[in-house]
Amino acid sequence: MFKKISIPLFWLLFFGFFLIFTLPNLFSYAKNGLPGYMGDTLLQNQLRFIVHVYFGTIVYITGFIQFTPYFRNRNLWLHRKLGKLYIFSSLVCIGTLALIIPEGLCTACRPSQYIVTCLWLLFILLAYGFIRRRQVEWHRRFMISSFICAAYFVTVRVVDKFAMGLFRAVTKDEAVAMLISDISVWLVPLVIFWTPWLHADFVNKPRMAP
Repeated sequence: MFKKISIPLFWLLFFGFFLIFTLPNLFSYAKNGLPGYMGDTLLQNQLRFIVHVYFGTIVYITGFIQFTPYFRNRNLWLHRKLGKLYIFSSLVCIGTLALIIPEGLCTACRPSQYIVTCLWLLFILLAYGFIRRRQVEWHRRFMISSFICAAYFVTVRVVDKFAMGLFRAVTKDEAVAMLISDISVWLVPLVIFWTPWLHADFVNKPRMAP
């Protein structure tokens, strides 16, 4: 019962936050131009940002379809096609992030952003490798982990809006508070998901006969 409720609730909240915190910025960019720190030349700076946003949106939409059992179980052929699109779009996003992160305004967040971007790439490659070997469960785990890393770029705005007071209470150093909050955005969900997975592996591990 909880699982049936939690999955739709997650997607409702995720896309709700996407519409509230991200979509208005996109409309603003379309109307007023891209932020000044992105540079003033289309090919040198701004194109990478436009490509990143476009393929990032594809990642979120395909992720929703891929992780919804109703669609996945009834359309395996579509699941495979969209999986390739998800992987390709993720790789494009990761490549553009390598160019965008050094120009970002939050210098304290950069170590976290580099780590989560590298993890995103690692999880995508592992997920692809496991499905090639028909290890579906490990493929599923690493695909979910990759989406957690991809979702960081939405959820970090939620934490910045509603939870920064908690991190500023931990430390008065603004840079440290920003870094800790940034890491928590992707690390906490990964721990939440991987803890029961690894526990289940341990519990179900075959025991050696005495």
